[in-house]
Amino acid sequence: MDKLSDKARELRNAYQREYRRKHPEKLRQYNARYWERKAANYTPEVRARELHTQGYTQRQIADELGVSAATVNKILNKE
Repeated sequence: MDKLSDKARELRNAYQREYRRKHPEKLRQYNARYWERKAANYTPEVRARELHTQGYTQRQIADELGVSAATVNKILNKE
């Protein structure tokens, strides 16, 4: 979809603007569901693994998440 012509991009944007104008409640519901799913997936386990891949030590991860180093060790050893 990156390679749309200028005319196609213009038509798509016009359609999207019109849809947003006609369906504000659907958009609110969609956004609420989207962010709830994002929040559910953003658990301490996910965050610990992200920090680990960024090079944080287990102690630094524990301080960042507010858990013990042993808990971080358990999370990272589950992989």
